[in-house]
Amino acid sequence: MRIIVFIVLFFTAFYVSAQDIIPKERFGDLKLGVTYEDVIWIIGFDGSKLSKESTPEMLREPLEELDIDFDYVVNFRYIMDLPVTSVYFKDDLVIFFTISSYPEYNQFICQDLTTSVGLKFWDSLNQVRELYGQEVAQLQYTSGDIQYYAYREDGICFGLDNNEVRTISIFDPEF
Repeated sequence: MRIIVFIVLFFTAFYVSAQDIIPKERFGDLKLGVTYEDVIWIIGFDGSKLSKESTPEMLREPLEELDIDFDYVVNFRYIMDLPVTSVYFKDDLVIFFTISSYPEYNQFICQDLTTSVGLKFWDSLNQVRELYGQEVAQLQYTSGDIQYYAYREDGICFGLDNNEVRTISIFDPEF
């Protein structure tokens, strides 16, 4: 069984590594502005859907700080092709989503992913600033050891744990 999981993850990492994370736009086939049905088609199965009111604080607060309103979020916590953990919707269209090197099985998939300007998972805050600029909005919200840094105009937010990029969120700054 472990060999099968390894083979699936290896080919998944090969497929995903060829795809850039493009702020304000997409990651692979997952794009801002697609419908809930499109997300299910792209990811391959349904996740856990939570209304805004029932969304845990740790998933709600970063969007509130960025002044991004949403109606519901769909969480994915399974082994899958895309290491996407949360997809937020407004009027049934994707407005924000998070790519994460958590949980552990996503680490293999994320190791070769880059943003369109070359930032990778596990890069440092200094590398974030070298590629995206010094003026970064550090969000007041933290989750455990993760500190969030947002480039609102660029439509990208980074979650750093121990000075390493561990999550990358894409959003449309117009929302």
